[in-house]
Order: sequence, then C-alpha cells, then structure tokens
Amino acid sequence: MRVRLLAAVVAAITLAGFARAEDHPIIVTAKKELKHPDKPFAMWVSVTAKAGKEKELEEAFLVCQKDTRKEKGCVAYDINGGKERRYFFYEKWKGVDGLNAHINAEHTKKLLAKFADLVDGEAKIEFLQTVGD
Repeated sequence: MRVRLLAAVVAAITLAGFARAEDHPIIVTAKKELKHPDKPFAMWVSVTAKAGKEKELEEAFLVCQKDTRKEKGCVAYDINGGKERRYFFYEKWKGVDGLNAHINAEHTKKLLAKFADLVDGEAKIEFLQTVGD
C-alpha cells in the first residue's frame, strides 16, 4: 500500500484551490487504500531532508506537532530519524475524517508549505489499517 508522491505533489498539496476537502490527494488515496476509512489507521511518511536542512525540517515539524496532538482525530503524531538525512513521520488517526481536518488546519498548511524547500526527492506514504480496534 505504498504511494509515491513526487516532491512537486507534496508542494502542490498546500494549495487551497481544491473544490472540496475530499479532493485532497492524500484523502483520496487514504479512502482508496484503507478497507475501513472510518476506523483507526496509521500513516508512515518517509522523507529525505535536503543537505543542511535537517534541523529546519525538525523545527518545522515540532511547531506543527504541538497543535496536531490537540486535534480531536489525532491519536499519535511523531517524527523519527535523522540518520543519513532520513526522517519517518508516524501518524495515527481515529479515521479519515480526522486526517482531513488535520490537512485543512492552518498549522499543517504552514508545515506543508515548507516541504519543497526542506525535502529532497520523493516522499513516500504508507497507510496501515489498525488491527483489533
């Protein structure tokens, strides 16, 4: 269930020009890939920071993390990594509606707007359905 997003697509998801929130590429993909989009699921997002931008990527994420963890649909929102400029974002949501609210939140838009300047190459997103909840 891997989805490869070109850096250009990652930058494009910050655009506010979608007619409806469900038109957002991440939401469309989540609904397509998750068997039960209304049930809890996790996302692994892996990126490579541009050389010399590691600290800036970490700082941008941590600013967003504070507000994201307060969101009603958020279960977990963490960053892991730093090895060879690789970072793994672990997100867990109560359902796609929670992720949708997150993507449309101002703090998330600010983070995503910085991605093109901070991330080298493609981002990879993997959706995993929670088992047993």
